Amino acid sequence: MASLIESQGDLSQLSGNEALKVESKGLYGHIAQDLVDGNDFFSEDSVQLLKHHGSYQQDNRDTRIPRKKQGLDKEYSMMLRTKFPGGKITAEQYLLCDELADKYGQADIRATSRQCFQFHGVLKGNFRSLVRDLNLLQQITSMGACGDVVRNTMAAPVADIDPRYKDCGADLIALAQEISNATLFKSHAYYDLWLNDEKASVAPDGTLVFGENLVEEVEDPLYLKQYLPRKFKIGIGTDFDNSVDLYTNDLGLMAVTENGVIVGYEVLAGGGLGFSHTLERTYPRAGSHIAFVTPDEVLDITLAVIKVQRDFGDRTDRKQARLKYTIDGMGLDQFKAQVYEYAGKSFDEPRNVTPSAQPDYLGWHKQFQQGLNYVGIWIENGRIKDFENSYQFKSGLRAIIEKYKPSVRVTPHHNIVLANIKDADVADVQALIDQYKMPTDKGIATLRRMEMACPALPLCGLATSEAERYMPTLMDQLEAAGFGNEEVIIRMTGCPNGCARSSSSEIGLIGKGPGRYTLTVGGDYLGTRVNEKLIVTIKEDDIAPTIGKLLTLWREQRSEGEYFGDWSKRVGVPALQAALGVEG
Repeated sequence: MASLIESQGDLSQLSGNEALKVESKGLYGHIAQDLVDGNDFFSEDSVQLLKHHGSYQQDNRDTRIPRKKQGLDKEYSMMLRTKFPGGKITAEQYLLCDELADKYGQADIRATSRQCFQFHGVLKGNFRSLVRDLNLLQQITSMGACGDVVRNTMAAPVADIDPRYKDCGADLIALAQEISNATLFKSHAYYDLWLNDEKASVAPDGTLVFGENLVEEVEDPLYLKQYLPRKFKIGIGTDFDNSVDLYTNDLGLMAVTENGVIVGYEVLAGGGLGFSHTLERTYPRAGSHIAFVTPDEVLDITLAVIKVQRDFGDRTDRKQARLKYTIDGMGLDQFKAQVYEYAGKSFDEPRNVTPSAQPDYLGWHKQFQQGLNYVGIWIENGRIKDFENSYQFKSGLRAIIEKYKPSVRVTPHHNIVLANIKDADVADVQALIDQYKMPTDKGIATLRRMEMACPALPLCGLATSEAERYMPTLMDQLEAAGFGNEEVIIRMTGCPNGCARSSSSEIGLIGKGPGRYTLTVGGDYLGTRVNEKLIVTIKEDDIAPTIGKLLTLWREQRSEGEYFGDWSKRVGVPALQAALGVEG
């Protein structure tokens, strides 16, 4: 079977990004020229290439119209995203991020649903300094945090400390780091543009000067010249811990245990949640079970799947370029055969193991290391800042981390775990948590524990609706209606791209325009299936009352122990629409 990268070799027939990547000579493009052109924004070509360096160009959507009326251009800034395999960083790395958010950003940090940090509001003139300081001061990279490459590799963030992992026989965070290292692109562009003092210097007047021999193109055996057709996401979990939402990743690696020991990995492929409201050929999809591999085969099958996607993914239409469409286009059997061919070996058939839990790690837990503890702190929608008369996340975390130097982990539910806290320090750390009004498993309604919302407005250029700024209001309304103690996963995104994984939640809200959303139901609490559209367009004011009616019906009709997602799936969308008196 001829690969699509061969049959689609005529760049004129491919999407614009494909030619751009090839002609960039390894992701350099014209970024250096843009850095010194005097504008407060990057050119469109550079914006696309900068994604591979870990950044998106944004502008303040709240000020667009007022500025336009004043004859002013958009208020541009950059978002920079880090890469933390498994979400694990040191206290010193955290403290640097906190410091640089004040120095170069908008004075807050956004913990993401993929276990990274995002710096928002970074002016173009500060961008190189931020990247440079992160890398040189604390070895924090943004390389490949965005773009058509393997993104941050997720893993259960407590896999090296929680007692359930003590005798499992593998460190899943170390595995995430190994996969991350193996899938970094080889181009020197990141180093040369941001870190290499021999290629760039600062003139006496403060301007940046790049040397004539900046570009050094190198061969990349994994990504070649065109990189991947689209982003590629990998998550590592276990049969008892699906916190990373394995089924939503392009590649999910589920460690399978027998008597607490990992005996191999169930491999899932083709997960992905992004879609377009107006294009039926796009859709969210849960990953398919494709193989069961031994621990020493994990990297083999991982690289083989990536290469199949590289060579057979659609490069003519970016909306069809994710692995899920490649698999559905080829057929699962043909896809598996191609993976086996690329790996040079066949693998065992999947065991169809499914996960039994999706923990959030909130609250205090004993570690398997003697005398040590970890605590999970709930961060409202991942935004590490001090909220007026409320949560003091930024000050509180800094106070604890400066004094006790815990290991820090970003969870897949954009919360923070502080680890390696000595028994003797637990009471003092809890006192600081209380002082700064930071919830753990205490001080927070059950309904809010698993909530997620993406950043959306005002900075995300893709958002059509509110999410992070609206979610607290919605949850307040549901609590006031008496649903605060219910264990239901509710997630919200400002567009259909799925950054908060709304399409895999029990109740999902997906932005469809100002004050309008699509309401979805029926996802699995354990994360093994995507949900279905219940109401295609619902107005903001109708959301809380409608969800309230659904939760009331569930209370009245559920079987003992039946999750909302399972109940709504069993009842079915037509019956729920009839009960609500609505049409799809």
